[in-house]
Amino acid sequence: MKSLCLVALGCALCLYVSAQEAKSPYVIGVTLWASDHPQLSCPIFVGGVGRNSPAAQAGIQPGDRLLTIDGIAVTGLEDASKRLPSPNPGPVVVGLGRGEVHYTATIQREDYTTLLHNNGMKQLDRLEVDMDTTEAEVRDLLAEQQAVEGAFRAGDVTVAFPDHHYPANKQLYYPGFEVFVWDKGQQITVGGIENGPAYRSGIRWGDRILTVNGVDPHGKSIAAMEALLSSPQPAPMVLTISRAGTQKTFSFTLEQASDVLRENRWKVVHGQIVPLWIPDKYLPCFEK
Repeated sequence: MKSLCLVALGCALCLYVSAQEAKSPYVIGVTLWASDHPQLSCPIFVGGVGRNSPAAQAGIQPGDRLLTIDGIAVTGLEDASKRLPSPNPGPVVVGLGRGEVHYTATIQREDYTTLLHNNGMKQLDRLEVDMDTTEAEVRDLLAEQQAVEGAFRAGDVTVAFPDHHYPANKQLYYPGFEVFVWDKGQQITVGGIENGPAYRSGIRWGDRILTVNGVDPHGKSIAAMEALLSSPQPAPMVLTISRAGTQKTFSFTLEQASDVLRENRWKVVHGQIVPLWIPDKYLPCFEK
């Protein structure tokens, strides 16, 4: 499954602005999903609709199928990425399918920066970040990203909660993010993070974890790391992290993974995590 972020505001997964958006700053505020299944012809889906976006005001919903743009059939994700945003303001007419019903919506594109601002976010160095994020924090985040990517290429990364950021046991309570352990175990970085207790408290992708409830997690096995970061009960947690050279402490209460799944519009089908909005008839498009 591939996705394209065309301004998915409020989605912690959608961190980086696509190159197409940078060239075409007027958008409608959706995330598109397309299957790369080699044997099936699957539609392009609206995976997310940004809060306070033109798409939301037009009534577009996650799970709608994108069929046409300005009356011309959509041939794929790259085609949509070129035609849905625009370098100039103006409306776009989209044809969509919802169940067995087809409908069209005329949507006035909105400036990307304005759309971000209306949702308490801004753009720095091509990143979508919270309004209070500093330039130093963005530089640190970019450096952290490069370092972690280098560690992945070198085979020097192990991951806690690797099942799409979730523990294998979805009944466990946890913070709502995965963890990268790298640099021969010397660095522990918050990886994929979704809407959940840690994100709402202020934890962000790229934060380096220093302590968990006062315990130094460095040197622990992945199993021990997961146990430290989860609980069979909704327990309180205090994380001390380092961000741009500054130490910060955040407190929150762990939430059940199954609840975090639903909050982020996911579900488990036959042991596999798929979007909550996917109709049963299209589940094969999401099978690995």
